[in-house]
Amino acid sequence: MVRTNDARPSSAMTGRAIVLIRQIASTRTDWLRTRAALLLAPILALAYPFLLEGFTASVSAVLSGSGGFDAWLAIATTLTLAFAVPILALLAAMSLAAVDCPTVAQRRARHFALVAVAAPPSFVFLGVVLTMLQSPIPDTWIWVTAWAAAGASIALADNKSPTRPTPAAAPGWLRVAHGISALCIVVLFLALHISNHLFFVEGQANYMVIMKLFRHVYREAVVQPIVVALFLFQVASGLHLAMRRVSAPMDRFRTFQVASGVFLAFYILGHMNSVFIFARAYQGIDTDWGFATGAPAGLVKDAWNIRLVPHYGLAIFFVLAHLFSGLRVILLTHGVQKTLADRTMIGGGVAAAATAFLIMLGMCGVRVSFVLPN
Repeated sequence: MVRTNDARPSSAMTGRAIVLIRQIASTRTDWLRTRAALLLAPILALAYPFLLEGFTASVSAVLSGSGGFDAWLAIATTLTLAFAVPILALLAAMSLAAVDCPTVAQRRARHFALVAVAAPPSFVFLGVVLTMLQSPIPDTWIWVTAWAAAGASIALADNKSPTRPTPAAAPGWLRVAHGISALCIVVLFLALHISNHLFFVEGQANYMVIMKLFRHVYREAVVQPIVVALFLFQVASGLHLAMRRVSAPMDRFRTFQVASGVFLAFYILGHMNSVFIFARAYQGIDTDWGFATGAPAGLVKDAWNIRLVPHYGLAIFFVLAHLFSGLRVILLTHGVQKTLADRTMIGGGVAAAATAFLIMLGMCGVRVSFVLPN
C-alpha cells in the first residue's frame, strides 16, 4: 500500500501564501511610507484653516473665563503649528528638490510643497475675494477641496519610474532685471514701509506720524504707479525664473530662494488686491493703522483677522530673507567663498526673523515706551 503525503503540498502552498502576504504587506507599507512623505505638504496645507479655528476657539474660552491651562496650551500649540505649516512644507520641498531623477509623483509633490509654503497669503487672498463676491460658500470648503484634489493627484501619480528633468535655462538679462527691480522697490518703498512697521510697538500716534511722512515718497502721483509696476514685474519675472529652476535638482539654499519667491508672489498679488481693490474701492477706507491691525477687534481676538498674523509675520520674514538669498547668489557670482556667502544668507535670515517677530508683537498689541532720562 502506497502512502501519500498530502501535508507536504499543503504546507508548501501555505508557505507560498505566507510569503505572498508578506510581500503585499511590505509593498503596501513601503507605498504608504513613500506616499505619506509626498503627501505631507498637502496635508499640512489642508489642516491650516483648522489650526486657526482652534486658536480662535481657545482664545474665546480664555476670554470667557471657561478655559484654564489647557486652553492656554491650545493657544500656544495651534498658533505654533499654524506658523509651522509653511516651514514644514519648505523642508519637504527642500528634501524633494534634492532628488536628481524624481518620479512623476515626487516632481508633483515638490511643486505642491512650494505652493503649500504660500498657504498663509493664499488663504487670506481666497477669503478676501470670496468676501467681495459675497459668496455663500465658506472659504474653508473651497480650500479643503483644492488641497484634497492636490493630494489625490500626488497619490495617483506614478512613483516608480524616475524621470530626468530637462530644465530650460532662464535668460541672464531677466535675472539681472529681477534683481535691479528688487533694489528699486527696496529704495522707493520697502525700506520705508518696514521701518514704519517697526513703530507699531511705539503705538498708534508715533506710527501714524511716520506713516504720513513716508507716504510723501511712495504715494506720490508719479512714484506709486512705478512701485506697482515694479511689484508686478517682480511677480511675473520671479514666477518665470522659479518655473525654469524648479524642474532641476536644487540645494537647500536655492530651494529656499524659490520657495520664498513663491510665497511673495502670492502675498504681493493678494496684498495689492486687499489694498487697492478691497480697502480703497470696495470698502472705501484708508490702509492705515486700523487696516493693518484689524481694528477695532484686533488681530488675535477676531476669527477672521487671526489669519493675518502668519500672513504678515511670514511675509516680513520671507521678503527680507529673499533679499539675502539673492545677495548670496550675487556674492557667489563675484567669486566670494561659498561658506561666507552661505553664512551671509543665514545671518540675514536670522535678522529677518527677529524683525518680523518685533513687528508682529507691535501689530498684536505689545507696546514699548522709550523714555529718555532727565
